[in-house]
Amino acid sequence: MSKERNYNSRSFHLFRNYITYSILLVIIGIALQYGVFSVMAVRQKMKMFDQQIDAALLPINERHMDSVLADLFKKKVFLETRFQMSKADSISLSVNLKDSILQLELKGVVIKSTKITDFEVDQFFYQLKPATYQHLFGTQSRVKSYLSTISKAPVIVKKAPKDTTEAQASNVKIESLKPEVVHWMLTLDKEIVLKIEGSDQYSRSDWWIGRKFWFKEDMNSLKNLKETIRFKVPEYYPVIRLVISESEAKAIYRALPAKPFVGIRL
Repeated sequence: MSKERNYNSRSFHLFRNYITYSILLVIIGIALQYGVFSVMAVRQKMKMFDQQIDAALLPINERHMDSVLADLFKKKVFLETRFQMSKADSISLSVNLKDSILQLELKGVVIKSTKITDFEVDQFFYQLKPATYQHLFGTQSRVKSYLSTISKAPVIVKKAPKDTTEAQASNVKIESLKPEVVHWMLTLDKEIVLKIEGSDQYSRSDWWIGRKFWFKEDMNSLKNLKETIRFKVPEYYPVIRLVISESEAKAIYRALPAKPFVGIRL
């Protein structure tokens, strides 16, 4: 009886170990598959940009371009882009990562400028050939869509007073403003994503609410995982993430028109 019990116990442990190792192997396999297909997605995007007609025909020899010439080249490209944006009749956004400055411009005139306190750029951008860089940033980009934690034009609804006494009381009443998390994201027509996060030492917003906003956006990785499980290469959108003052982030977001032009300088 004891031998049978020991045999059953040993069989159970072997079965449990088999299930555990099988699950681990499946998870490792999915992770490796996701990694391989993600790399393929980045390379596919790079190849697509490199094969654009204007990028392929531009006579730029990267072998003879040192760091000084590369910096002058990017400066020239950015100035040309800003000149193009100056012809528009609406406010445009210029992102200068070289000098860490974010600006609102109208007809070539800077109407608002703020310091970029921190930023992150996908390594994808640092692998661009000069001709491909010219293709992406040598002309103005148009914003395709917005996503934000705040509204473009806040609506304040107030209840009308019943009589003069209530009206006088409402005039002296001071209402406290609820802190707002100021994060927004722009998707450009050149398949680049620009993420702006308002954060500074004077920020009064809820940190956790801001994390939830970006977590929802990062759920796109889950969609990519599903694609890789189906042996499909997921869509890749290179990202530029900026951190600026919370008050400036709110002011700039609400000043932008519906479909503004954007110029970027790495």
